[in-house]
Amino acid sequence: MRANYHTHTWRCNHATGTEEEYVKAAIAQGFDILGFSDHTPQLFPEGYRSGFRMEVGELADYCAVIRNLRDRYSDSIRIPMGLEAEYYPALFSQLIPVLRDQGVEYLLLGQHFIGNEQDQPYSGAPTGEETVLRQYCNQSMDAMQTGLFTYFAHPDLLRFEGDDAVYRQYMRRLCQEAKSCDLPLEMNLLGLWSGRNYPDARFWELAAEEGCKVVLGWDAHAPEQLLKPEAEKRLREEVKRLGLNLLDTVTLRSIG
Repeated sequence: MRANYHTHTWRCNHATGTEEEYVKAAIAQGFDILGFSDHTPQLFPEGYRSGFRMEVGELADYCAVIRNLRDRYSDSIRIPMGLEAEYYPALFSQLIPVLRDQGVEYLLLGQHFIGNEQDQPYSGAPTGEETVLRQYCNQSMDAMQTGLFTYFAHPDLLRFEGDDAVYRQYMRRLCQEAKSCDLPLEMNLLGLWSGRNYPDARFWELAAEEGCKVVLGWDAHAPEQLLKPEAEKRLREEVKRLGLNLLDTVTLRSIG
């Protein structure tokens, strides 16, 4: 089976195309499953707006559009409805009931910021600070332990440019926790073809050593980004070279 569970929509303010265009592109590429997982709204305190996610008031429309497409294209493709969410300790327990009420089927963990985002660094920004690395790993492990995430999107997003031994020490712990929680780790196609700092070879060597489960994620922000055969081939070759345990599909973890 061919499956992608990491697909965004225009509501995040940095993606393009209609939801139906993504569905048609996925069908044309032979996908059996196309999961939508746009950046979740967060219940931030009054006056703060992150700008790279949908607003709370857009969630109902997002869910309605995906349900409609799921029904219309049910003979051609399976369309689960999810969201990509950070684990923000001060906000998470309030967020989950809101998502449940709308019938969200699954969550991907995407820890783009540490802390609760406000006044905290973006995880993909270069850093040599061990404290940032430690907090990223500890917060991600706390997220895994909730049991509410289906997999960890781009777990190697953190761009640590300090001591390599320190990086490996903390990221090995993260990989060990992922294995303990039976949580797959995503090798990200968008990061590869767009020349980002991930996939990070150091991280995937550790994941292989720890026997973690792995899934490919397209992280599509435009319909044509589902059409990346060369990037997919390169990642599959790397998975094979490292001996990683690649899953074709994942079991969705309900938040209900």
